[in-house]
Amino acid sequence: MMFQKEKHLTNSEEDLMEIFWEKKEPLTSVEILELSAERSWNGNYIHKMLRSLLKKDMIKICGTVQCGTQYARQFIPAVTKEEYAAKLVMSKGIEKSAIAAVTVAMVHEMDGADGEDVVKQLEDIIEELKGKGSGEK
Repeated sequence: MMFQKEKHLTNSEEDLMEIFWEKKEPLTSVEILELSAERSWNGNYIHKMLRSLLKKDMIKICGTVQCGTQYARQFIPAVTKEEYAAKLVMSKGIEKSAIAAVTVAMVHEMDGADGEDVVKQLEDIIEELKGKGSGEK
């Protein structure tokens, strides 16, 4: 499955997704504006990015909250940071047969990471995938 061109995010959209991934809680456009004070984003630009991210299925509406006399929609990510990274890698033409090699290369890129912990995580993933392949839940 190729990562469609229209699903690619702009730099600002990626920055906005980083805010969602870091906060790990529903956010309104007002809250995003406050959290992005160091950026040159205004309310209109944030709304434009939110519409674009909704269209790209990167975020979803999860509720509404009262903000003063009006109601504001709350948004949460529909895609994890890891899922997005995987889609980016696959969009660069990496074949499924190269997933193991890409994983090894990523582990080598981790400076000072606990190798045993990474190996344990990979073993757990392998066992989980083996279980799915044999019909276990």
